[in-house]
Amino acid sequence: MKDKTIKLTTNPTRRDFLRSSAVAGAAFIGPFFVPSSVFGANAPSNRITIGCIGVGGMGMNDLKAIISKPQTQVLAVCDVETGSKDYGGYYKGRDLGREPAKRYTEKYYAGKTPSGTYKGCAAYIDFRELLARDDIDAVTVVTPDQWHVPISVAAARAGKDIYCEKPLTLTIKGGRVLADTVKRYGRILQTGSMQRSAQEFRFACELVRNGRIGKLHTIEVGIPKNNVKNPLNWKPEPIPDGLDYNMWLGPAPDAPYTKMRCHYTFRFILD
Repeated sequence: MKDKTIKLTTNPTRRDFLRSSAVAGAAFIGPFFVPSSVFGANAPSNRITIGCIGVGGMGMNDLKAIISKPQTQVLAVCDVETGSKDYGGYYKGRDLGREPAKRYTEKYYAGKTPSGTYKGCAAYIDFRELLARDDIDAVTVVTPDQWHVPISVAAARAGKDIYCEKPLTLTIKGGRVLADTVKRYGRILQTGSMQRSAQEFRFACELVRNGRIGKLHTIEVGIPKNNVKNPLNWKPEPIPDGLDYNMWLGPAPDAPYTKMRCHYTFRFILD
């Protein structure tokens, strides 16, 4: 039989995963064997095409991590904010949002071309326009938490694979709906939880499970206080230019705009 040469890879592309019948039903993507014919010199046909939904804060961090991988190609970004340096917390002072993400992506790819120019990254306000594109394989969902399940469900129905930041869902019911939808449409979904997947944490688990630290008899868990204060005594403010606030709220209850409801501090408002 022809073409039986195989290679081992620890960085499979989506197409590698789908072509590897031995792991088509697996619950994780790890090292596995694929036919050598699927490997090229980072040929565009072998790249995972990505759309990044939510590119403020962690969304921009994820975009930069994805774009650095030669087996990916970011084709589009989406955010309800044109651009802002008004993010708080870990992202204070950074230029984030739809247009900064588009500029970063095109500048990065321009640096990889002989001409030094690239204009191939689209920018959307409405995630549904991005999902309607047939040339996008997968999406990242890095929005405020109330949007995680609705956007991920829509992405699965649109035939996209999904990387969704934590928390994956706000409710058990929402999680069940999402899991069932992903299964129904045969998609791949990963939720971002680095302390369950990063190498150093997995190594620590292996040490414990194999008795390398001796007999484990006590586990103590500490949750540090968050140093961000949101006193909840703010007053309504004018909606800034460049922000689609209604789209930002999405399925959350309607409420007047205030700076403290958005960006980093949205996490301290339960609705």
